[in-house]
This record gives sequence, structure tokens and C-alpha cells, in this order.
Amino acid sequence: MKPLIGVLGRLATIDSGAFNGLERINLTNAYINAIEKAGGVPIVIPANTNKENIKAQVSAMDGIIISGGDDVNTNIYKEEPFKELGYINPILDEFDIEVTKIALELDKPILGICRGLQVLNVALGGSLYQDLKYIKGCHIKHNQETKPYLGTHYIDIKENSILKDIIKDKVLVNSYHHQSIKTLGSNLKVIAYSNDGVIEAVQKENEKFVLGVQWHPELMVDYSSHMLNLFKRFIDECR
Repeated sequence: MKPLIGVLGRLATIDSGAFNGLERINLTNAYINAIEKAGGVPIVIPANTNKENIKAQVSAMDGIIISGGDDVNTNIYKEEPFKELGYINPILDEFDIEVTKIALELDKPILGICRGLQVLNVALGGSLYQDLKYIKGCHIKHNQETKPYLGTHYIDIKENSILKDIIKDKVLVNSYHHQSIKTLGSNLKVIAYSNDGVIEAVQKENEKFVLGVQWHPELMVDYSSHMLNLFKRFIDECR
């Protein structure tokens, strides 16, 4: 049996037509393609705040992908919002964090992507830089303007990590973020940095597979064997 992979749906507001103003589930098809290409069965979990339902949904999955999206509400990590903070959706934050906590409780493999890495960190008590301008020495362009499947900056992957076991070579990653981890969440360790010191990947210590990456590997799987192997390893851990 192929493993069932729950990928967290996003929320978007319809801005025209008969249903103007209503929210809909929103997710790029790249996640579906990456999961299927790596040998999993994608199941989109719609954002909701019913904790009983969320636990049932997560329990039925073999693994969870926390997908990318908007900024995380700063109130969760007890900071006032700075002017650089982007759009936030407290319902989505509540959903993502509840899913993350339940998945950890149930020992499910987790892959956090971009916002997903940040959610994982915040769910475990960490905080974020609300904008990269607040990181001393940050100079690399972390919001690229080119094809999304192209890597634009290198990452330094640490030895003795999940990521090093998967990606053994120096690798370029794509980049679409203006925030980053500031203080690490409980039992997380940094396993990759960009060359200007921005945290690019973390894993949870003493866990089989709880990994967060700051880039978007799902956009690269058709062009990068490294990123496809990342998804394959995740799917294998979910079997």
C-alpha cells in the first residue's frame, strides 16, 4: 500500500464573481505532483478549527506536509507586529499548529516547507525574524525573481543530519521568503544555513523524521534529483 500523505490546505478569499468574499481551500498542484512522483498518495486536509476532527484527519495519515503560505501571527510568539509583517490568518495558524502538535504526539513523519518550517518552529515554542532585514549580515536575495524550479543560492548542510544523508552534494535551492527562524523551538537543531547565516533547515532531535526546510522542494522535483530524493525519503519514512 502506498502511504497516505496529508498535505495542509491553505485558505484564499475569492475576489470576484458570485462567490466574492468567500474563502476556499487553496494549494498549488506542485505538492500533489511531488507526493505522487515520490510514491505517496496525496490527501489535502482542509483548514479547520475542530480539534476532534483534526486529530481524526491526522490519525488517518501516514505522514504530514506542512505547506507554505502567509506569515505567522506574531502574537503566537509574543511579539508586536512590525510594519514588514505580511498577511496573516489566525484560523490557518491555529490549524497548522494543532496539526503539528498532534502529528508530533502521534509520531508521524513531518515535512515542513517554507512557512511549514516556521510553523514547526513556532509550534515548539520558537520565534521568527519578522523580516530578513533584522538579521545582521543577511545580504543574499531570498525572494527570487526567476523560474520557481531554479535554485538561486547555495546552502551549507551540516554533517550527521537527515538532509546530509539525502543530499550529499553542495546544492542550490530556490527561495521565496522574507522571514526566518530567530530562536529555535524545543529540541530542534539547525542542519542547514545559507551563506549569509539564514537558517535553511531544521530537524527535531531524537525523532525518526521531523524535518523543516525554508525553500520549496516541491517546485523543483521535476528538475532536481536531490529534491525528488528528499520527497522519496520522506515517503519511505511514512511507509
